[in-house]
Amino acid sequence: MNLANVLNSYSDEYWDFKDAKNDGIHSIANYPAPMVAPMQHELLNLLLRENQGYQKMLDPFHGSGVTLVEGQSLGLEVWGMDINPYAHIISLAKLEKYDPKIIEPANHQIIQRIENLKKSNLAIHHSFDNIQKWFRDDVIDDLRIIRTAITMESNLKTRRYYWLCFGEIVKRYSNTRTSTFKLHVKESEKISEMQNNVLEDFFNKIKETYKLIGYPKLGPFHLTCGDSIEIMKTYKPNSFDIICTSPPYGDNATTVTYGQFSILQLLWIDNNDFQYDSNCVDNFSKIDSMSLGGAHSANNAFYYSPIISSYISQLSLHKQTKIKRFYTDYENAFRLMTRLLKPKGSMLLTLGNRMVDRLEFPFIDVNKEIAQYYGLELIHVINRNIMKKRMPIRVSRLSDGKPVDSMSKETVLLFRKGEH
Repeated sequence: MNLANVLNSYSDEYWDFKDAKNDGIHSIANYPAPMVAPMQHELLNLLLRENQGYQKMLDPFHGSGVTLVEGQSLGLEVWGMDINPYAHIISLAKLEKYDPKIIEPANHQIIQRIENLKKSNLAIHHSFDNIQKWFRDDVIDDLRIIRTAITMESNLKTRRYYWLCFGEIVKRYSNTRTSTFKLHVKESEKISEMQNNVLEDFFNKIKETYKLIGYPKLGPFHLTCGDSIEIMKTYKPNSFDIICTSPPYGDNATTVTYGQFSILQLLWIDNNDFQYDSNCVDNFSKIDSMSLGGAHSANNAFYYSPIISSYISQLSLHKQTKIKRFYTDYENAFRLMTRLLKPKGSMLLTLGNRMVDRLEFPFIDVNKEIAQYYGLELIHVINRNIMKKRMPIRVSRLSDGKPVDSMSKETVLLFRKGEH
């Protein structure tokens, strides 16, 4: 039975994964809109059963690293890239793993350092613009203590583990609302009522997280933080057997503001321990403006979709510009993805249609159209309900101030590249 027939044998409800949780390794850090790990695992497993020669997989928009972890667990050598340094930090932790024989004694040492710094009041001063807007003074003091203690750790890999754990504590004790991924300050009453257990929560986090990640490392991996389009240009054609990803469904500013979600953590974490451009945290919206369709977009599309042309004509002028900018960036990325896919290689895309000016953006059909233009064959389509995706109920607002509901459905497209 070929793969298309196997996939047809599943019921529509199966792919909803109603009871699935991103637990274990996928629960070590919060990140917006993660993919459903069991679903990606099942799809990749089915692909590998039919194509036993597949060895290398790419995710050019890896987010929290779900596909990379699941691909690696199935024996694939994985490559990933993302423009968001916090996504890079999370995914790196999941892939590089941590030896309990190193982490456990290091935990005892850092806890002792933190307790000594608390008594001596010798923590290194750390600050950034509007720090007191986003953190209470007593929280700032305790975060500075932890940050100082982490910088005193001599082992780079262990420091990276602590930065991951620290980022989660930073987010938890920030003054930002949890109802949106954008930066909005909580009500003053809620800020003042928040109990300060910063140090205790950090201790608990470092004691438990490495156990969820697991050890030893499962196989080779390659992670790069930066612009996916520019990075893919440096790779040789026909390099990957599988491309498995969930690309952005629109520009970050009006869909999911991954950058704003991550910026406070990144302003506390020492970027010297990671390979990414520190300029991306110059301001609170820099990462989102650097992403697909952002203000820094300067690409031209090689293929202009008729579906896009028809859709754009129905939008306001302001939204037309945003969609054009996003499409040209995405078309460039898609073209490079097809270039990197080996003959007979497979592409798995998890996609959704967002609303723009109260009109559904036909992103799924756009992908089908671009894929056909670049010689990919559509093998199968899976439509599923989003059961527990980490998304606020509403993700943005229209110009009249009315909120836009977030997506409740998504589609998985399986493409196959020809033999030549």
